[in-house]
Amino acid sequence: MTILDNITYNPDIGKAGLYDLILPGKPGDDCDDLFVYIHGGGIENGDKWGERPVFNYLAERGIACASLNYRMYPNAKFPEFIEDCAKAIAHIMTEGRKVVNFKRITVGGSSAGGYLSMMLFFDPKYLGAYGISPRDIDGWYFDAGQPTTHFNILDKERGIDPLAIRVDEAAPIYFVDHRFEDPDTLPRIHFVWSERDMTARPEQTELMICLLKYYGYPQNKIGQTFMPHNRHCEYVAKSALFAEMIAGFLKGFEK
Repeated sequence: MTILDNITYNPDIGKAGLYDLILPGKPGDDCDDLFVYIHGGGIENGDKWGERPVFNYLAERGIACASLNYRMYPNAKFPEFIEDCAKAIAHIMTEGRKVVNFKRITVGGSSAGGYLSMMLFFDPKYLGAYGISPRDIDGWYFDAGQPTTHFNILDKERGIDPLAIRVDEAAPIYFVDHRFEDPDTLPRIHFVWSERDMTARPEQTELMICLLKYYGYPQNKIGQTFMPHNRHCEYVAKSALFAEMIAGFLKGFEK
């Protein structure tokens, strides 16, 4: 296993513009899967180091990982944190590929990282700025993300009660408003949420999945994991469990 820390994808934003690569073998080796992880923390806390045990566990099982930083409150505002993640993914798909020759790429995140991942998938303009379609990503893993406008955008930028529900350009579900064309080219996506998740998070996630099916997203490409008796992202701290959940999703490409 090889760990490459602090690769720069944007030199203009300091530590926020860095990501790490955790490789199963040596730089330059081939690898079937690269999992890109966007950390949680309410877009105000967290770091790319946070889930290192998960990445080590995956690397030991042949899965390369990338974990990225991005700007957060109070040093950023919508949509800068989404733009950062898009820029990091573009760098990973070009420069990162020179370090690990991956066959497939999956993007995901937990909590705020799940929200940011959904924004990147459902609003194509962010990756589109780098000539990338969300469909160019083989898989998307949305762990406990907020389908409506993120609570800290409401609180910190709009002065609205963070428990309020808003659906606008800062909400992933806002973009699920039409039938999906060329469904055979759509990537596999997966949603995770908990029985005792954040207020209204289970209901919002179920609504998102319902709308996707209504608008023709192939049901065999939508996965769901419901975590009974868990609080919001409680299972993430159980590194082996969370890593196996991710690995199980990636194994689906082999079927």
